[in-house]
Amino acid sequence: MHQATSWRSACSMVLGIAIVIALPAAGWAHGIVGKRFFPTTIVVEDSFVSDEAGIVVDHIRGHEALETEIEMEITKRLTPNLAIGVGGTRVNSRPRGEEGEENQAGWVNPEFMLRYQFIRNPMRELAATAAINVSPGGVGDRRVGRLSGTTVSPAIQIGKGFGDLPDWADWLKPVAVTTSLGFDLRTNRNDREEDAQHAFAWGVSVMYSIPYLQSFVKDVGIPWPLNRMFPVVEFNGETLISGPEKGSHTAFANPGLVWAGRYFELAVSAQVPLNDTSGDRVGVLGMVHFFLDDIAPDIFTWTPFHGVLGPQTLPR
Repeated sequence: MHQATSWRSACSMVLGIAIVIALPAAGWAHGIVGKRFFPTTIVVEDSFVSDEAGIVVDHIRGHEALETEIEMEITKRLTPNLAIGVGGTRVNSRPRGEEGEENQAGWVNPEFMLRYQFIRNPMRELAATAAINVSPGGVGDRRVGRLSGTTVSPAIQIGKGFGDLPDWADWLKPVAVTTSLGFDLRTNRNDREEDAQHAFAWGVSVMYSIPYLQSFVKDVGIPWPLNRMFPVVEFNGETLISGPEKGSHTAFANPGLVWAGRYFELAVSAQVPLNDTSGDRVGVLGMVHFFLDDIAPDIFTWTPFHGVLGPQTLPR
């Protein structure tokens, strides 16, 4: 009961902060190439470097336990194209079996990130970033899935908007696609299967930008705050490429909505398993994402090599 109360209090605090700063604004932060603003989505990593912080909550009712994961992450630009970051995930598992079973709660392995944006083409609304994440082994709580071995995860993320379509396809111009492809390579310090299995990880998102429709195609009169919505469907999964379960894979579809303001985003989606390996219960995902470069540009956009970069705002 105490953990449930604490969880509700934490959610209320985050929502309260979001509501306080939810003011109409003409500018946009983060994820801008040409006329296109790419919002941060819940599942698929975006193809930009920025000064930002976010919280993602993953909640699913499994057969054996009610599991909630709270993932927190912050990234910081060092140059206009290079950023570092750190993230952590806290897991809370409440058994659904016999009474008296204890809840399991704790932190899993932290993650350290390095990201470099190597393509930014305004005419094609195209951006691409190379990333490498390192999750050190042996750090965290074994009861909630901490790995003993270190995981190294190289990846590439690409975002493409379709504003360059011909005029006869105007209503398709607000569409954008992002994708992430990478590997989770794990060192093996013991015989635990999860420490020995490498995986190929993938993700694709398809979104429709109401702001792009209103600003660059046709103003259809959608009022605030609905004019800042992005309907989105994300797909993600992984395939094991080593170990005793080599060849098995998981896959999910995540339909949802993103609302983006100048200073932050809110997002919610369902998590629908697409095969037996992925489970048979639908989960719920939620996100609060803060654009630090617009909240306090003189503080968060300072860099050791290029001075103060300022916020990444879209021309009005």
